[in-house]
Amino acid sequence: MPHITIKMYEGRTREQKEEIVAVFKRELSRVIEREERFITIEFHEIPLDENAPANLLKAGPGGNGYGG
Repeated sequence: MPHITIKMYEGRTREQKEEIVAVFKRELSRVIEREERFITIEFHEIPLDENAPANLLKAGPGGNGYGG
């Protein structure tokens, strides 16, 4: 069972996450020739105030495409 862990800064919408899941599952399924139902995906959202580059902290969520 392939498992994908995606680490990204917080701020993505549910719709964005659903699209990410759909694309990753579709493409991985195609490449490895395995049904999508066997692929699992989890998100680890990192708070912007934790380990974020200075430009992300300055811009904040939605400020430059990285925060949502």
